[in-house]
Amino acid sequence: MTKLAFDLLSDVHAAHPYILVGLLEDDEPRLPSVFDPFMEVSVEKDKTLLLTINQGKKFVALTIEQWEEIAQEARKYHAEILANGDEW
Repeated sequence: MTKLAFDLLSDVHAAHPYILVGLLEDDEPRLPSVFDPFMEVSVEKDKTLLLTINQGKKFVALTIEQWEEIAQEARKYHAEILANGDEW
């Protein structure tokens, strides 16, 4: 079984920090060199929440519970960015 991994990153070229979402096997260590994100969760300049699916190195299959976990994390992240009120 796989588990989701979320990494919050900042980039000077992005309007706001963004989250990379990847899958790890239960016994797989969480190392930057191993982490292969399949999705980016970001907030655009106009405050729109955007989920971008990236073509990765391996096939990605998610359970409905994993989709719900991604949606929950995305909504929480979106609310935090909007509450912060930073303008780009």
